[in-house]
Amino acid sequence: MTSERTRTDLILSARGLNLSRDGVALLKSVSVDIRRGSVTLLLGYNGAGKTLLLSCLHGLIEQDSGQISAPPRDRQKMVFQKPIIMRRTARRHLQFVCPGLPDDQLADWMKRAGIDDRIDAPARALSGGEQQKLALVGALAARPDILFLDEPTAHLDFAATKFIEEMIHEAHDQGTTIVMTSHNRAQAERLGQDVLLLDAGTLVESGPANRFFSAPRHPLSKQYLEHL
Repeated sequence: MTSERTRTDLILSARGLNLSRDGVALLKSVSVDIRRGSVTLLLGYNGAGKTLLLSCLHGLIEQDSGQISAPPRDRQKMVFQKPIIMRRTARRHLQFVCPGLPDDQLADWMKRAGIDDRIDAPARALSGGEQQKLALVGALAARPDILFLDEPTAHLDFAATKFIEEMIHEAHDQGTTIVMTSHNRAQAERLGQDVLLLDAGTLVESGPANRFFSAPRHPLSKQYLEHL
């Protein structure tokens, strides 16, 4: 995330991203570099533009100006804070998001998520935590190069949060690059290797997580950490 990075170090690079809606600037000349194989935490207050930036980087929203270099969309996955769940059984949902996934692997992912007993239940009848697990294993089963996670453990209980963090660690160990948002400082410190801090659509600070949490450089970063 520094200027001396070589292109081979990076899996994603964005330059000068601008996005406005109804005359209001939501992203302002945002430039980011994401290291290949890293876990990057995107932090900021509510309304800072974190989800918009994730959506732009993933290609769900087209920025007004700026450039993004990233893996092809079929090598990316994104899991939202409120997961997108199909009107079908949990089994059929996984078959849809991971076409060609062998039945034994599908069953294994469901078992690891602890929801194998719900495999033929309507996916939308699952609890919030179960739906988030289903969405995450559906993304991970596709073995993406880069995974975007928008508050993946928001409003979840301890057991569901623990499972999702374990899956994030496992995916990272297997080489998946992860970019995620979080409002949980302890979680950000546990998982993060790099940090991007947004404030009102502007990138305030970026750098190694250990430096950011121990010695933030920008006054807004210090203020944010005092309230995180």
